[in-house]
Amino acid sequence: MVEHDLDEWYRLYHRDVFTYIGFQVKSRQDAEDIAQEVFVRVLLGVDRFQGLASPKTWILTIARRTVVDWYRKKKFKNLFSLSHAEEVPSDELSAYETVERHAKEAALRDALRGLKQDMRDVVVLRMMQEFSTEETAQILGWTSAKTRTTLHRAMKKLQQHLGEDPLFDEWAHAAEEGARAR
Repeated sequence: MVEHDLDEWYRLYHRDVFTYIGFQVKSRQDAEDIAQEVFVRVLLGVDRFQGLASPKTWILTIARRTVVDWYRKKKFKNLFSLSHAEEVPSDELSAYETVERHAKEAALRDALRGLKQDMRDVVVLRMMQEFSTEETAQILGWTSAKTRTTLHRAMKKLQQHLGEDPLFDEWAHAAEEGARAR
């Protein structure tokens, strides 16, 4: 049996797990509960970890499945929230910039809510959490080609919903470059 440092994994990956889950559920309390469940599953399944993927990829795959299971159990409609995203301290932004930022977040949240779950997952993992295409593909259990294609389609749909905002145009351009790179 290979020894795994679970404390180190928790320290390194808890924030990523919590952030991913926070983008998938509405309530901070639910995100905390689900994150705790993820690490219980990691603890119970560590003997099955073969090292074929990085620990981070393996743990985020467990997180994705745990969120799906949570929705299945609760029978809730999938919701998307940016409310748990890391915030810039308010003293660094003017009142106008703060209002504008919140309006953009609300528009993005609404547009993402309109996407299919697969598209939402790939946008969150690639564009918000900045995983590589290969890492995202491993987490989702897809090929790299499917990951790039799904991201491209999701970004086109988001761009249709969000219009000509420079922030969203940057995102779409980054996604398009990523799709062409492979």
